Amino acid sequence: MDSQENYSYVAQVNICKTSEFFKYNITYPVLKLYDKYVYHDMYDRQIIININNEICADVMKFKNSVKKQAIAYKKLYTEKISKTDEDYFKYQYEVYVNNELTYDKDNIISIVMTKYEFTGGAHGMTYLDSYNYNLLTGDRLILKDMFKLGVNYEEIINNFIVSEINNNPERYFKGDEGFKGITENQSFYIDEDGIVIYFGLYEIAPYYVGIPKFKLKFDEFSQYLNYN
Repeated sequence: MDSQENYSYVAQVNICKTSEFFKYNITYPVLKLYDKYVYHDMYDRQIIININNEICADVMKFKNSVKKQAIAYKKLYTEKISKTDEDYFKYQYEVYVNNELTYDKDNIISIVMTKYEFTGGAHGMTYLDSYNYNLLTGDRLILKDMFKLGVNYEEIINNFIVSEINNNPERYFKGDEGFKGITENQSFYIDEDGIVIYFGLYEIAPYYVGIPKFKLKFDEFSQYLNYN
């Protein structure tokens, strides 16, 4: 069946600010209905509002968490560090957020949010957060939803990831620190070619590897999938 474009589009909101101890530059997505569908019964407008509220709340929580740390560091620096005779380095805490719309059709939307924080030290940390929704129901999709009923999706994915890791075993942790199988709330997003399973920094591989990603391509796994 031919893919159907969604009745909504994704706009962008940018907020940024710089101060002595904290700066942020955040771009996050906002779903909007095309004008001609605002009063159409295809989508419940409240669903769109709820999705936007959830994404915005997550972004603000991330920013405010680092801001809180920056305030504590400012107090420490002002009252103690700056008054010592020892060499010191003054940090500016940082937050950067951007996003990419990776899938937007058949009433399914997938958005990947890249979040970066720097709170001192040798380097910052980068995180991926994915937002996968059924736009008709407003449900946030989990990995199990992507597969047909009765399919042992965990076994299929675990076998695939193990096979991929074995192609380059030197890039991944081994033993107890290595890959031990996907979790019930495994992170993933959807793109035009398939379903991308991903892991956090240090989760199954050293920092230099970055964020490990494994793509189950639609043309190879379509027999198991609900969406493709």
